[in-house]
Amino acid sequence: MKKQTLKKLMGFAIMLCSFSLFAQTIKVTGVVTEDGMPVPGINVAIKGEAKGTTTDFDGKYAIGGVSSKAVLVFSYLGLKTQEVAVNGRAVVDVAMLADSQTLDEVVVVGYGTSSKRELTGSVASISSKELTKSVASNPTTLLQGKMSGIQVESSGGQPGGSANVFIRGVNSLSNASPLYIVDGVIVQNMDYVNPSDILDISVLKDAATAAIYGARAANGVILIKTNHGRKNQEMEVRYNARIGFDTPSKYLDFLDGEQYTSYLNQRFANDGSAERVTYNGVSTDWQKKNLKSGLIQDHGLSLQGGGETASYFASVNYFKQDGILIGSGFKRLNARLNSEYNFRKLKITQTLGITEATIQENNWYGFDGTTSPTVALSNAANAGGYEAPSTAIQGPGGVNQFALASLEENSKKTRTLFGGLKFDYKITDNLSAGINFGLDYKNLNSFQFTPTYFMSTVDAVRNVNDKNDLTEYNKTTVNLLVEPTLSYDTKFGKNKIAAVAGYTYYKENQQSSGIYGQGTPSNSIKVVGALPSNSQLILLGENNTAGLISYFGRLNYNYDDRYLLSGTIRRDASSRFAADNQSGYFPSISGAWNISKESFWKSDVIDYFKLRTSYGVLGSYPDTFYPTQAVYLANQSNTSFGGANATGLAQTTLADPNLSWETTKTFDIGVDLTFLNNKMNFTADYYSKNINDVLVAINIPSTAGVSLPVTRNAGTLVNKGFEFDMSYQKTDGDFHYKVGTNFSFNLVAKAGNVPAPILGPSIDEDLRVVNRTVAGQPIGSFYGYKVEDKVNPLTGDFVRVDVNKDGVIDEKDITNIGNPTPDFTYGLTFSGDYKNFDFSLAFTGVQGNEIYNVGKYYNMLWQDGGKFTSVLNSWTPTNTDTNIPKASITDAAGNKEPSSFFVEDGSYLRLKNIEIGYNLPIKTLGMDAFKSLRVSFNVQNAFVITKYSGYDPDVASTNGGRANLNAGVPGVRPTVNPLLGRGLDARTYPNARTFMLGLQATF
Repeated sequence: MKKQTLKKLMGFAIMLCSFSLFAQTIKVTGVVTEDGMPVPGINVAIKGEAKGTTTDFDGKYAIGGVSSKAVLVFSYLGLKTQEVAVNGRAVVDVAMLADSQTLDEVVVVGYGTSSKRELTGSVASISSKELTKSVASNPTTLLQGKMSGIQVESSGGQPGGSANVFIRGVNSLSNASPLYIVDGVIVQNMDYVNPSDILDISVLKDAATAAIYGARAANGVILIKTNHGRKNQEMEVRYNARIGFDTPSKYLDFLDGEQYTSYLNQRFANDGSAERVTYNGVSTDWQKKNLKSGLIQDHGLSLQGGGETASYFASVNYFKQDGILIGSGFKRLNARLNSEYNFRKLKITQTLGITEATIQENNWYGFDGTTSPTVALSNAANAGGYEAPSTAIQGPGGVNQFALASLEENSKKTRTLFGGLKFDYKITDNLSAGINFGLDYKNLNSFQFTPTYFMSTVDAVRNVNDKNDLTEYNKTTVNLLVEPTLSYDTKFGKNKIAAVAGYTYYKENQQSSGIYGQGTPSNSIKVVGALPSNSQLILLGENNTAGLISYFGRLNYNYDDRYLLSGTIRRDASSRFAADNQSGYFPSISGAWNISKESFWKSDVIDYFKLRTSYGVLGSYPDTFYPTQAVYLANQSNTSFGGANATGLAQTTLADPNLSWETTKTFDIGVDLTFLNNKMNFTADYYSKNINDVLVAINIPSTAGVSLPVTRNAGTLVNKGFEFDMSYQKTDGDFHYKVGTNFSFNLVAKAGNVPAPILGPSIDEDLRVVNRTVAGQPIGSFYGYKVEDKVNPLTGDFVRVDVNKDGVIDEKDITNIGNPTPDFTYGLTFSGDYKNFDFSLAFTGVQGNEIYNVGKYYNMLWQDGGKFTSVLNSWTPTNTDTNIPKASITDAAGNKEPSSFFVEDGSYLRLKNIEIGYNLPIKTLGMDAFKSLRVSFNVQNAFVITKYSGYDPDVASTNGGRANLNAGVPGVRPTVNPLLGRGLDARTYPNARTFMLGLQATF
C-alpha cells in the first residue's frame, strides 16, 4: 500500500516538473527595425545556446523552445549588438541602433583587428554587400571606384582578364602590385577568389598600417577575410543565380569596300603613282564579324551556421562568360570550406579554397589594325579556308586577324588550392599565442595550337603556315607560410595597451616545363608526343626558389580613447639579395587625437572628430628570383671539337651583387569626422611618398658582350596626393537611402632621378617607342613631336612645333606630349530601398590622363589594313583645311612618327553598375520554405561619358600587339611591365555592356 502511494506521489511530481519545464519554454516572435524600418538578415540567437535564426524581409523572426528567462542576442554588421531579456514575453520587438556610423566596427589590420575608432593609420574597407552588387570574372575589378587612394585599371572586356591595381600611385618601376593576404595567408592576387565568399576587404594605405608587412608593403596591402559562418545559428542555405548577356558597348566607323577603293586610289595619287585599282565587289565588315553578343552566367550555392563553440561556411560557385570577341571566353569553378572551433582556451580557424579557371584569348583582334574590307570572309580554295591581302585592291600587305583568331586554339587552365590553419591559445586573460600555417598552390597549363594554312604570299610570316605549331607549358607555384605570434592586451584605469610580436617563414617555389615545336603529322593531332624529334624543338623550363624570414612587432597605446599611439618594426631577410644585403628594417610610428572626447569640445553638428598622423618606411624587392646572379643560356655559343658539335653557354645578363631593398618613406596626416547624429561620415588624408633605391634596368654597351640591361638601385620616385571619402544616409518614412563618394588626387607623381630614359614597349614592326620614363617627369609619359591642329595646306603633312626654338625641326624637338597618370580618380554610389524594392547605382571616373591611341595610328596612317571613315577627311589637293595628313605609303615627311596627333584625353565618367531588386512577400504568397526571395535586374557599363575616340578609355595593359611578340614562344609570352607602357591603347579588348537577371533565395 505504501509502495503504491509512493509511486503515485513520484508520478505526480514528475508530471508537475514536466509541466513546469514546458511552461518555462515558449515561442518568441517579434519584429526588428532600424529607424522604424524592418531590417532583414538580423542574426537572432539565444545566448549560451546553439539555437538561432534570422529575420525575414519584413524584419520578422520566430524562435521556439525559448526559456522564459533567456536572453536573446540581436546582431548585424554595422549595427550595435543588443542583448534583450525575454522575461516571459511571447513578443519581443527590437529597435536596432547604428553603430556610431560603424566607428566601432571591427576591421582587419595586420596580425589582428581594430575598431575604426582606435585606428591611427589610413585603412579603407568594403563589405561583401557592396562587392556582390556587380558580377565580374575577376573580383579585383569590383574595387574600382569604391575606395579612395585605389586606382584599378581593367583590361577592357576580356573575360577573366587581369587588372592593374595602384594604391596611392606607382611606387616601383619593377612591380607596383599590392600585397594580397587572404585569411592571414599571402597569395599572388585575388583573381580567383569567389566574391560571394568574401566577408570584407581592408586596404592598408599608409606606413602606420602597412609597415608591419615590411618587405612587400610599399605598394599597399589588401587584406581579404572570407566567411567562416556564424555561431549560434541554424543552418542557412543560400542560392544566388544571375544570367544575362554581354553586348559590345561601342562600334567604331570603318570604310566599306567602295570607300576603301577610293582611299587607295587617292593614296596612289598622293604618292605620284599612276597605279589605280578597281573595286572588286567585296565589302566585309570585319568589326561585325569579330564582335558578337555572349552569354554570361553566375550560379552560387552556400550554407552556413554554427553552434555555441563552432561555426562553418561552405560554398560552390560556377561562373561562365562567353566573351564578345570570337575566340575568347572564361569559366571558373570555385569551392570553399571554412570553419572555426573553440575549445575553451583554444581556437582553431581553418580555411580551404579550390578553384579551376580556364581562359581563352583572342590574340589577334586589333593586331596591326584591322583587315582590309576588300578581303573576302572566306576562300575555300586556300588551305584553312581564309584569305589575306594578296592583290593591290586589298592593300600592300597586312593580315587577316579574324582568320588567325578563328584558326588558333589556345587555353590557359589554372588550378589553385589555398589553405590555412590557425591555432590561437589564450595563455592568460591578457596573453595569447598563435601559429598560422598557410599554403598557396597554383598550377598553370598553357596550350596553343595553330594548324597549317595558306592565305597569301604577301607578308608570308603571318599569312602562310606550312607546319602546324604546338605549345604546351606547365608551371607550378607552391608558397608556404609559417607564422607564430604572441599577442598581449591589458587595460588599467583609462589606459589600454596592446602588443603583438611574431616571426614569419615564407618560401616560394616555381617549377615549369614546356615544349614548342612544329609539324605534327596532321592538324587533328595536337599532342607534343607527335612532334618530330629535331633541333627545331624549343624546350622551356625553370626551377626557382626564394625565401623570406621576418621578425615583427607592434605596440599600441590608448588613453581614454583620446590619445592613441602606435609603433611597429619589421626586419626582413630575403634570399633574393646577396648575403651582405639580405636584411632590411622597416619601422613606423603613428598617433591620433580624438578631439571630440575633450571636455572643451562642444558641437551640435560634429559628433566625432579625430586627427591622426603617421610616418614610416616600407620596402620592396624585385620580382625575379636571382637578380644578383648572372644569367647563362645554353645553345648560345656552340662550337665544334673534332668535327662534333659541342653545346656552349653564353652570359646574356650582367648582375649587380650590391642590389638592395627599394625603400619608401611615407608621411600621412588625416582626419576622421562624423556629422548630423552620425548620419554623415568624412575621412580625408594627405600623403607624401619618397621612394629611394628604385630598381632600374640600365642599358650597357654591346661591347660588354651581353644583350640584356643590368638592374641597379639607381632611381627615385615621388608621390604626393590628397584623398577623401564621404557618405550620408537617412531614413524618411519607408524610404531609406545612402549616398557615398570618394576622390583621389595625384598632386605629384613623377620619377625623381633616373640615370637615363627608360623606354616602354614598341608599338609597330618598325620598333617605334612612345613611352619614356625621364627624370622629373611622370612615369611612362608619351614622347614625340607636338603638331599643330591643322596640317600644312600645301603639302598635307603635319606641322611640327619648334619646341626648343632653334629654328630647326629635328629630334631635339621631341618632347613630353602626354601623361597617362590621371589628375584624380573618383567614385559615386547611391543606394536605397522603399518597402519591398531596392536599388543601387555606382559611378566611376578618371580625370586628366591621356591615352596614346595606337588603334588610331594603325587605322589612319599605317600602310596596311582597313581604315577609319575619318580618313575621308584627310588632306587632298581639294581638301586642304583639315587636321588629318595625306594618305601615303612612302610617308616621306614621317607623319607616322609619334606625335601629339595620336594623344587623346582619357577622362571618363562611367555608370558602372545599376541594379533594381524586389523582395517577394513570401508570407503573403505562402512560400514558407523561404526565409527570403529576391529577384533583380542589373546593367553593367550602362554608359560612359568620354571624349576618347577608341573603344574604351579604361586602358590597362600593354600586352598583345607587338609589345611582347618577339619574346618567348607562341602561347608563352612574357608579361610586359605595365608601368612602363601605361596609357597605350595597343589592342584593348572592347568593353561589354551587360544585362542580367538575378535570383537570390535563402532557406
